[in-house]
Amino acid sequence: MTHEGNVQRVSSRTRTSITGNVSCKTGSSNGIVRDLSEEGICFQLLFDIGAQTGQEVTIRSEELGFLTGIVRWTRGDRIGIKLKLSSNTAAQIASYFKFFR
Repeated sequence: MTHEGNVQRVSSRTRTSITGNVSCKTGSSNGIVRDLSEEGICFQLLFDIGAQTGQEVTIRSEELGFLTGIVRWTRGDRIGIKLKLSSNTAAQIASYFKFFR
């Protein structure tokens, strides 16, 4: 396992402050998308939802629409989500970068 400082990202990340909601089988919470890439999201939760690594989640926001993904990591009130890649997901992320950034 590599240390966080040595991690090489597949896609560059953009800092954001997009508000939204994350839901999984153990709960749901509003929060903020802290950073965004074509493949993933760092989401800061307002409430602990008991998200576990490997668990499927849905993300809803006005700017991004409806996305799905898998929890890759949890650290305090933040979770890392690897997006399920599809042409629809790619279009939604591209639209955000084009119109909202």
